Amino acid sequence: MKRYSRDPYWTTAKFAGKCSRCDGPIRKGESIFYYPNTRTVLCDSDDCGTHASREFNGAKFDESVYSGMEY
Repeated sequence: MKRYSRDPYWTTAKFAGKCSRCDGPIRKGESIFYYPNTRTVLCDSDDCGTHASREFNGAKFDESVYSGMEY
């Protein structure tokens, strides 16, 4: 599947902060799911980043199948 520069992705936190969804703490060096367009950061819990990542990957897969692109 094609990846675009503004797609959300998993990365490592460079700064301490808090999750945009659950307001839980994020420590420097933890794994986060990052949306570059909105600069939204989600922690790696099942309810936040993992769930968002699965939703995004599912939508991306559906788009590639329905548009006829190869997976």
